[in-house]
Amino acid sequence: MNNNGFLGGMLLGLLLGGILAVLYAPEKGEKTRKKLVKKSGQWQGRASEALDTATGFVDKRRKKMGI
Repeated sequence: MNNNGFLGGMLLGLLLGGILAVLYAPEKGEKTRKKLVKKSGQWQGRASEALDTATGFVDKRRKKMGI
């Protein structure tokens, strides 16, 4: 079973869900686009950190299990 693929897919789904939520917010398109551009860098950083943390966790568990 590939846990890294699952976690990566989960994080991608969360990111896409956040983007869709912002796009469907009841604000003008220009305002929404500016907000999306501003937040996208933050989201990318957070997603990268979360993936690194999850990967480290999985690697530690694999070592303990001898995989």
